[in-house]
Amino acid sequence: MLQILRQKAQSTFIQIIVVIIALVFIFWGVGSNLGDSRQAALVVNGEEITFQQFQKTYDDAYQRLSSQFGGNVPKGFAESFGLKQQVINQLVQTTLLRQGAAEMGIRVSGDEIREFIQGMVQFQENGAFSMERYKAILAANRMAPTKFEQSLRFDRLSEVAAEEIGRFASAVTDFEIQDAYSRINEKVSVKYVKLSPGVFAEKVAVDDEALAAWFETAKDKYKSEPRIKLKYLFFSHDEIGRKITIDQAKIEEFYQNNIDTFREPEQRHARHILFKAGEDDSAEVHAEKAKKAEEVQQLAKKGGDFAALAREHSDDPSKGNGGDLGFFARGRMVPDFEDAVFAMQPGTVSEVVKTPFGYHIIQLVEIKPASTRPLTAVTEEITRTLQQKEAESLAFQMANEAYEGIIGAGSLGQYAETHKDIPIAETDFFTKSDAPAVLKKDPQVLEKAFELNKGELSSLIKGTSGYAILFAEDLKEPELPQLAEVKDKVLADYKKAKSQELAEAAAEELASGLREGKTIESLAEEKGLAVQESGFLGQNEKNGKSPFPTSLIREAFLLSPSSPAPEKPGREGDDFYVYTFLDRQIATMPAENNEEMKKYRENLQRFKQQQLISAWLRHMEVNAEVTQHKSL
Repeated sequence: MLQILRQKAQSTFIQIIVVIIALVFIFWGVGSNLGDSRQAALVVNGEEITFQQFQKTYDDAYQRLSSQFGGNVPKGFAESFGLKQQVINQLVQTTLLRQGAAEMGIRVSGDEIREFIQGMVQFQENGAFSMERYKAILAANRMAPTKFEQSLRFDRLSEVAAEEIGRFASAVTDFEIQDAYSRINEKVSVKYVKLSPGVFAEKVAVDDEALAAWFETAKDKYKSEPRIKLKYLFFSHDEIGRKITIDQAKIEEFYQNNIDTFREPEQRHARHILFKAGEDDSAEVHAEKAKKAEEVQQLAKKGGDFAALAREHSDDPSKGNGGDLGFFARGRMVPDFEDAVFAMQPGTVSEVVKTPFGYHIIQLVEIKPASTRPLTAVTEEITRTLQQKEAESLAFQMANEAYEGIIGAGSLGQYAETHKDIPIAETDFFTKSDAPAVLKKDPQVLEKAFELNKGELSSLIKGTSGYAILFAEDLKEPELPQLAEVKDKVLADYKKAKSQELAEAAAEELASGLREGKTIESLAEEKGLAVQESGFLGQNEKNGKSPFPTSLIREAFLLSPSSPAPEKPGREGDDFYVYTFLDRQIATMPAENNEEMKKYRENLQRFKQQQLISAWLRHMEVNAEVTQHKSL
């Protein structure tokens, strides 16, 4: 139907249909939010979850995901992570936990909620709860205190239910801690031979007949890109936004309603001296570094020049500027370091602070108190935000009017005749890789362009930077070149493919020899290849510590003296690896390392609790009556 509308837009009958559709849009609204539906999005054992609740939870989840990718994730990309289903699962499980809490007789008192709210830093001023700030923040977010407190009660019920279920998890034994420590810290080493295709390039024989035959099997990869010739209208948010004037009153209103976003947290300026000792270092190294840190800390405490001490003793790159870390707010440093800094007074030197990086001595230089950026400093930023917001709405309105005008006129050309004030862009033939800049920077629009057929008008396309209406004047399908036209590229690809085949065959031959009981040294010597040793590798080995590929370490851990070689060679990129077991290092947690023992116990206990809660939820879900609205 839509295809007919696009291609037969000049028909009087079609124009009448467009008028009817427009009337329906006027009376019934366009793009209604699911949250306006009176039906429930989900029903769990008779308890309804509204579309408003679903939408809010979805938006929160989307914002969290978006922030992980720099704050700009298209909704379509978000759905590739299964975000909607994750939100549905979250809402169902939270509801089941809350219902489970009710069955267990768990209640959350008003006093408990009140105490929790008073402890939230968002509602505090100078470290104390502020009723005025509490009411102002809720009002800015259009939420009544009773509704907010009820939502907290619901959340707290789910948390308490999870805590109560978790209490039934069995206690972690010393044996389990030792076993987990051994498995996590166990190391293995291998001997290996690396076979790169480049080594075999000279062995590749090339003749015209073989090259032509190979080209026939691979010629599709040498096809030219499809090309398209367009006429289009593009309604850019940026261009429209620059023409919009924002009243000062609106700027001030936005500033007041979003005052929290302009608050600058307290920042602290610190220097530090680091004695580096990581998780992979031995107890002896830790003891040595801790002792040295204590000695230097005493020198700093007695008035020694902290910057000079940092330049002389620190293992951190900041030693060059006297250990200066500049200003930073909470959330920028590892917790132990941060806690120490934010408990200090200017001019003081800390005790020795242990973090995953080693042992630190910290000097607090200066405190920059929390502040709110004044309106004058953020007026330009707010103006751009409001311009963008209004531009998005205006761009849709302008694009929609233009689209209806094109359909009503019968074609883009006829519309252009009567709307000479609206410039219609025209292109020559182009591919995706050399598209006009305005289309190239908006991948969604560019993709839609190459989905059009010749002579087809697109629908109204929403891109990331505006709205577009496209008309495909002409198309050129991909073409297969003659071998002579791409011979140099084909020759290079042929040599690479054949070199890779030779490398793989040689790797298979070496692996077969290992399985027959031959040594890797004798097999490598026959081929003129070098045998290397990986050194000891941990299961969570970071890239760069060994030339042996990280992707093959998991397989290496399956080897043993009785089964020293894998069934097949390993592969990393274009290279092949043949390897055999060399040695294994079993880790034993030092008995005196009580702090690490405590962390393992806590993590294992948390893992057991999570397993128990997950099993309880699976049981509840199997027996629950859950219905989902068909629109989800």
